[in-house]
Amino acid sequence: MHEFLPVDLYVDSQRKNRLISGITIAAILGSCVWIYFTKFKEAWHNVVLNQHVGKVLAEQSAVFLGSKGRIVSISINPKDHPELKVQLQAFRARLKVLGHYELGEYEMDTRDLPKYGVGNGLSGGLYVRTVKENANADLFVSFIGAPKLTPEEITELGNKPKLLVESRSGDNLPGLFENKLIVAAVVPRFQCPTPGPDKPSSAEGWFQKRYQIVTTENIQRLQTRK
Repeated sequence: MHEFLPVDLYVDSQRKNRLISGITIAAILGSCVWIYFTKFKEAWHNVVLNQHVGKVLAEQSAVFLGSKGRIVSISINPKDHPELKVQLQAFRARLKVLGHYELGEYEMDTRDLPKYGVGNGLSGGLYVRTVKENANADLFVSFIGAPKLTPEEITELGNKPKLLVESRSGDNLPGLFENKLIVAAVVPRFQCPTPGPDKPSSAEGWFQKRYQIVTTENIQRLQTRK
């Protein structure tokens, strides 16, 4: 003989089951989101390519400084930018191979400033402040873009320290080169057609496909082609 629960107990049981189910689904979704942001998102970016970007920035630093000098890198917290983490690691490692450099690392506080990212965000004011706080540096390397400097900020820089940048845009580069403030820039390739095969087999090949190095020697030619 079956025993039946009172109606109110039966309803409470149903509510409890729905609550448990809801909590379980939320936990599963939360786990999926956590796995995505901590594992899959990091795996999606091209590690080999970003390692090469970091190496190229180190090599361009050595081209300007020789085998020794004082370098200050300008970046942001790489926690939410796995590609930046890879670039910075490769940059440090390559510098150790190329010479004897004093490396200072200046990390911008970007709370509530969403414009900052890999290759963009550095303002003229923040760059000037960073230079003043690191007066002994021989070279500044920005992983967060090229600043647009006002005439007043250029004057404020004084002896015109040199800058090397990774930038997603070439818009601010002509002014920097014109005022002899920059030695080189690593930017997305806007020269067409892109060289090499569609699917390169090496890090150098991927870099040549996706990026180019802008210097005083090619800035005018590249501006003409845009």
